[in-house]
Formats: sequence, structure tokens, C-alpha cells
Amino acid sequence: MAQISWLADVLRAAGVAVVEEGDWLNRGATSGGGAFEPIGVLWHHTAGPTTSPENPHPSLDICINGRSDLSGPLCQALVDYNGVFHVISANRANHAGVCGGSGPIPEGDGNTMLVGWEIDYNGVDQEMSPAQYDASIAATAAVIAQLGTDATYVRGHRETSTTGKIDPYAIDLDAMRADVAAALGGGA
Repeated sequence: MAQISWLADVLRAAGVAVVEEGDWLNRGATSGGGAFEPIGVLWHHTAGPTTSPENPHPSLDICINGRSDLSGPLCQALVDYNGVFHVISANRANHAGVCGGSGPIPEGDGNTMLVGWEIDYNGVDQEMSPAQYDASIAATAAVIAQLGTDATYVRGHRETSTTGKIDPYAIDLDAMRADVAAALGGGA
């Protein structure tokens, strides 16, 4: 199994605030799959409680430990309301499920192919905060550069899901990819 032990350092080098959550280097999903060999980044929203500056990451525990129907970790990093990246796993996480293919991302096990960001907002009547968006763009560009791919390898879960996921809510994914490409210096 490959590991992205470089994740926290790459995010910090991109100017992103990082909190390393516990033993993130050794935390990973043990069920359901093959080797973790990421080629891209997948954006999600948590669909949890409403976030705010005073309650920036109410879904952190679930993202680390999972829920009754899905074991954790549920992403490689959670992005809190203030734009802080909580690094959860350097290994495979249960965030993407079956990928139907999108752009250059082929069909298959999304958990093995994609680094997952859970952006902590409810996705019903709340959009991601400007700090979450800006940090997610910077972090995504840095990870894509580290992986040696480009902005076309950045997807929203609704683009890859085979089960009708809607996340991330209220984001123009083409504009998001254009912003990632701009952060990469135009290399879309």
C-alpha cells in the first residue's frame, strides 16, 4: 500500500494551516480494498451540523472514526470552517466508494485512486466558507503537483459517484478546477 506521508508537509509548504490528528501516518481503512495509489483529489462536504468560526469542525470525530455503517477514516483531511486542514490519514480512506469515472479518472475504486477532502459544512442551507474554499484550492493544487497530474484530476464527489451523491453542494466544479489550474500556474 502506498502512503502519502508527505501530505502535511506539502500542505504547509503551500501556506495551508495544518493540524495533524493523532497517529494519522498509520491510520487507514482496513476493509474494502486494494492499494492506495492516488492520481487525483476528490472534494466532499460533510453534510453534518452547521459550522461557524466558533464551531469549525463538528464532523472531525466521524471523519476519523467513521459511523455505524462505514468504518473510518472517511477522508485524508477535513477542512474546517476557518480553512484549517485536519490531516487524518496518509493511507486509504473510505470516502469515495465506487467511481463511475469522470474526466481522466477511470471507473473503479475511488478510495484507492483519490485523496479525499471532507469540507465541514452542512450542504443543505450552508455553503463552504471563503476560508474553506481558498485553503482547499491551495491544498488541492499542492497535492496535484505532488502527484504529477493536473487540475483535470480534481473532481467533486457528485461527478464520480454511482449512487447519486450531491457533494460538494453549491460549488461550480468547472470554476473550482480553473482556480486550481490558476494556482498551479495555468497548467490545466
